[in-house]
Amino acid sequence: MINTENLQILAIPEEQVLILSGKVIAENISYEDYLTGKYGEHTEWVYGVVIAMSPVSVKHGRLEGFLLKLFEWYLAFTTGGEVFHDPVVMKAAPDLPGQQPDLQVVLPDRAHFIKQNQVAGPANLVVEIVSPESGPRDRGEKFHEYEKGGVQEYWILDLARKEPLFYVVGEDGLFHSHPPVDGVYTSTVLPKMKLAVSLLWEEEYPDPPEVVEMVKQMLNEDI
Repeated sequence: MINTENLQILAIPEEQVLILSGKVIAENISYEDYLTGKYGEHTEWVYGVVIAMSPVSVKHGRLEGFLLKLFEWYLAFTTGGEVFHDPVVMKAAPDLPGQQPDLQVVLPDRAHFIKQNQVAGPANLVVEIVSPESGPRDRGEKFHEYEKGGVQEYWILDLARKEPLFYVVGEDGLFHSHPPVDGVYTSTVLPKMKLAVSLLWEEEYPDPPEVVEMVKQMLNEDI
């Protein structure tokens, strides 16, 4: 359930209105000032308003840690690139908010977006793990922001509902649903990554050596 005490209504460019959840840390703040870090690590910048991100559960943290290792090893064995987790900021476009995705994968073709204190452009792939107050943002505002900004692939993982939503950009520049087939999700940004969706909801996730073996099996080659 969303904590309505923390809902904020915000008018933004193009005559749109955002309803934000989370504690307001500061208002009328420039993006450059926000990047100094003085408003705290786990925050996001939305058109001059600095919003505190909700605390995450232990389960959330464990899933994020597993996916971080999975992406890191996949990139190490294949394309190269980097994966970042919050509180690294991504600003997908100059006219969009500065968000802190749970995970963002930046491949070599977008490495020039990586700056000292932010990813100043769209990551290739973004993952958001839904927390109690983040669901409307993850499925709403962030969905449209990442789509508009040029993120190629977007995962929304809802632990409470055990619901995975996967989207990829089509030729029209819009996100389109890209569901798993027979319980296995195949990424388009990382085309050899085939992930059994049921693994996302396990009580315990694979340890690092097991993750390495998973990646080797995905690639189907001796490394």
